[in-house]
Amino acid sequence: MPNMSDIRRRIKGVRGTGKITRAMEMVSAAKVRRAVQAATALRPYAEEALTTLSAVRSAFPESLHPLLVTRKTARKTVLLVSGNRGLAGTFYAQLFRKLRAHLAGESAEVSFVTVGKKSDLQAKRMNLPVLASFPDILAMPTSESVRPVARLLLDLYREGKTDRIEIAYTNFHSMMRQEPVVRTILPISLEEAGRELETKARAVDEGNYAIEPGPDAVLESMLPRLLEAEIYHAILESNASQEAARMMAMRSATDAAKEMAESLTLAYNQIRQSKITQEIAELSAGKAALES
Repeated sequence: MPNMSDIRRRIKGVRGTGKITRAMEMVSAAKVRRAVQAATALRPYAEEALTTLSAVRSAFPESLHPLLVTRKTARKTVLLVSGNRGLAGTFYAQLFRKLRAHLAGESAEVSFVTVGKKSDLQAKRMNLPVLASFPDILAMPTSESVRPVARLLLDLYREGKTDRIEIAYTNFHSMMRQEPVVRTILPISLEEAGRELETKARAVDEGNYAIEPGPDAVLESMLPRLLEAEIYHAILESNASQEAARMMAMRSATDAAKEMAESLTLAYNQIRQSKITQEIAELSAGKAALES
């Protein structure tokens, strides 16, 4: 028969664990809300950028910027966005499974730029080179903090060290649904960027445009900003997805701890009742022996 003091210690430990997982669930819920609000706040900027770029491209179709031109792909770089911490349920497993399936049978030479320590570990498991790692920007992502990532990717692409750049991250749909995504960000597709940023270019009046200092200069200035917005948005989506997955995992852990504590309490009460019954029986037997 289990020792009652051991069961009491287990009940105390399980209840303490339940309090911790409950607190982690509440923290993750707050972080999800902040990430979703930040992603939503980015959309007006993205809409204005897409509208301007679409107007420039439609007014001057002959002016094709190198960042818009598709190349034959011999080398490919994947920007892998995940996280730094565990206890997030199946968040990492789903993303990395999607990435491995996407790269299966890939003929191009693949390299990685990683955001998050878990991304670094996954790239090493796949035995693929990591060109750079940015684990620190996940804690408090801002448009300024993602600028070095965008600049590195632009340099790799412009210098011909890679022919296509893709991003792998997890898209947030709801607390219950997060979807891993792998898509191309260089060369830039204005239509795909708008779809992923959940916005689109507003209609503009057709006519003659006077653009200073010129369409090429405007594209050269705005396309990198659009790339930064895409990367920033992907990091916010990934953070929201990660915290949502962690919130649900902690909720499940809290429920499991509650059930375990109830089960242990029931076992403790049964043992205590059995001991009390045994003591009463021994007292009754002793009393009967004395009376006889």
